[in-house]
Amino acid sequence: MKRDSPGAAYRAAAILLAARDRTRAELLRLLTAKGFSRADSEVALDRLNEEGYLDDRRFAHTWARSRLRTKPVGPHRLRQELEAKGVEDDLVREVIKDIYEEGEEAAAQRAMARKLSGLAHLPAPSRAGRVARFLKRRGFSTEVIRRLLREGRQVQQSNECSG
Repeated sequence: MKRDSPGAAYRAAAILLAARDRTRAELLRLLTAKGFSRADSEVALDRLNEEGYLDDRRFAHTWARSRLRTKPVGPHRLRQELEAKGVEDDLVREVIKDIYEEGEEAAAQRAMARKLSGLAHLPAPSRAGRVARFLKRRGFSTEVIRRLLREGRQVQQSNECSG
């Protein structure tokens, strides 16, 4: 394929988008890696944007929702992942605000429940430490982690008292 025209860059970008949705920054990086000039790539990406095939806002919202459904993460980690995909700061802030509209606690609870299911064989203090480190790596705030662990201890204590 001739790599010195916007039309060729457009076709290459369209093939990449057909495989999966991507950000403008990702496509630009991929096209330049394939040998297309930055100018030709920008023209192609502008055209794809005008035609509605390339939309960073749609990508960011869809990707973030999917990410939280499959592997719950906190706002800090989600921010890092969106930035790594080339999503601009203003859009990242918008997505974070929308996704965590009701707080990060629900996502943290889902992540904690999944993690705890594999740690039932450990004593409670060991489980708490592992869960706390796991949630911190996933980008949840210390405040939310402490609150969930405190609530978990209260539930465990009430179960022991009634059992």
